[in-house]
Amino acid sequence: MTKYIDPKLSQEALETYQGYSLQVFTSGRIKLSFHKSHKDRVEYYAVKPKRSREAYKRQYDRSALTKPEHYQLIEELLAEHPNSLIYRVHLKGDINATADNAHVFVLTDKGLLHLVLGKLTHQWHLPTQVINALLIASGPKKGRSAIFNAYMASYQHDWEDMTFTEQDYRDGCRADTGNRSVHQVSHQDGDLTF
Repeated sequence: MTKYIDPKLSQEALETYQGYSLQVFTSGRIKLSFHKSHKDRVEYYAVKPKRSREAYKRQYDRSALTKPEHYQLIEELLAEHPNSLIYRVHLKGDINATADNAHVFVLTDKGLLHLVLGKLTHQWHLPTQVINALLIASGPKKGRSAIFNAYMASYQHDWEDMTFTEQDYRDGCRADTGNRSVHQVSHQDGDLTF
C-alpha cells in the first residue's frame, strides 16, 4: 500500500461510520464529513486542481497498481464522460494528505456528481445552482455557508453503490447568503424557488 491510500476511506472503515455529509461551497470546494458519531467526524475536502488531468495522471501512476478496481471505475467514468471535472480528495487541514483511493467527478452537462470511494460509487443529482457554483468557483474559501448540505445515514445506502436524487435530500440546497446564516430553499415542481 502506498502512503497515498487512506485507510479511513476503505470499505471496511466506511462500514463503521454512521453516514456522511456532502457539502458544496461557492468557492468550488466540496466537503465530505464521515460521521463516526454525532460529534466525531473524519473530514475531507475535494478540490479541482488547475491542471486536473495532470494531477490525476500522477495519482494513477503511483496508485493504480495498488487499487486497480478503483482506477478501473475512474477510467470508465472518464471514457464515458471525457469533459467531466475531476476533484482530488484530501484530508481537512492538510492539502498534502491526498487520498488516491477517493475521487469526485462532476458532470456539469448532466447535473451529476459521482463520489468514488474505492469500489463504491455514489451518484448525486444536484440542482443547477449547485453545479454552477462548482463550475464557476468564484466564492471565498472562508466565511460562507455551504450552498448544498445533505447527510446520508448509513442505513439509507448500507455503503453500497447508490444514486441520490432531490427526493432523497429535499432540504439540502440552500441560498448563498454571503455570510454564515443559512436560509433553506424550498422545492416546487422540481424547480428551486427562493
